[in-house]
Amino acid sequence: SIGGDAPIHTLLLCNNNKCSSKKDKNTQQQRIIPMKTLLQISIVGILLALAHGLGNTALQYSSYPLKVAFKSCKLVPTMALGKCVTGRKHTALQYIAALIMGMGLAVLTAADVFSSKTKLQSISDQESLSLLGPILLGISTILDSAVPNLQEQLLQSAKVNTSELIFVSNAIMCLVLVAYTTYSGELIAAWSYCTQHMDASMILVCQGLCAYFGLQCYLAIIRDHGGVAGVLFANARKVCTILLSFILFSKPFNVRHFLGLVLVFVGVYLGYKGKQQQQQKKKKGAHQKRKSKGDGKSQTTTFKN
Repeated sequence: SIGGDAPIHTLLLCNNNKCSSKKDKNTQQQRIIPMKTLLQISIVGILLALAHGLGNTALQYSSYPLKVAFKSCKLVPTMALGKCVTGRKHTALQYIAALIMGMGLAVLTAADVFSSKTKLQSISDQESLSLLGPILLGISTILDSAVPNLQEQLLQSAKVNTSELIFVSNAIMCLVLVAYTTYSGELIAAWSYCTQHMDASMILVCQGLCAYFGLQCYLAIIRDHGGVAGVLFANARKVCTILLSFILFSKPFNVRHFLGLVLVFVGVYLGYKGKQQQQQKKKKGAHQKRKSKGDGKSQTTTFKN
C-alpha cells in the first residue's frame, strides 16, 4: 500500500512551512519563484511520492529485509546519478566504500529480523520469490537517489530557499498521495483510526514537527556540501537510531549487529581515503596547469627576446 501516514505527515510539513513563510515575509521581501523552477520542484515532489509509494507497495511482493538492503545501498546510485545531474565525479574507491557502507547498514538494520527464526519463517511464506518486488524496489531506489541530486541543483544553482523547496515539493507529494489513498480507501481508514486513537494523532503531530526541522537541516547539508553528503548524514542518522535503540529498549546485541557496524566503519574509512585521493588528484592537476602556464609564458618571453 502507498503512503501509510505520509499524506498526514506531508500536510503537517506544509502547514509548518506556511508558518515559517509568514515569518519570513516580516523580515525580507517576498520573491517570486520562476515557473521553470516551480516545475523542477514539482518534479522532486512527484519523485518523492513515487519512491515512497513504490517502496511500500513492493512489500506486498517481497520481504522487508530486501527493502532494507535496497534502501541501504541508495548511496551508490546517488553518486552515479550525481555525475549526470550535478557533474560531481567520484573515484572507484569511493564507490566501493559506499557499497560496503550500504551492506553494513543493511545487515545492521535487518539484524533483528534475520536473528528471529519465527520471523524468517514468516518471511519465507510470503511471495518473496516474485520478480515484481525487486523491480519495484529497484525503481524506488533509483527515483529516491535522483531526489538529493535535484535538490542540490535547485539549492545551489537555482538559489531556491530550503523553506520554498520543502513547501512546494511536499505540497505536490501530498496531492499525489492524498489522491491515491483516497482512491484505494486507505485515507478514510487512517482518518477513522486517528479520530478513535488520539494518542496516534499526537504521535503523528510530533513526528511531523520533528521531521520538518530535520528536513531543514538535511537540505542545509545538501545546499552546502552536496546531495551525496546529505545521504551520508542520513545513513549516519540511521546508525545512531539503531545504537540508541539498544539504550532505550532492551534487546540483545548479536554477531550480525557487530558485523554491520564493522562494515559501516570500514566503508567510512575507505570513503575518507577515497576523498583524500580525490583531493590529491585535484591538487596535482592544478599544479600541472600552473606549471604548463608558467612554461608557456617563459617560452613566449624567450621568443620575443
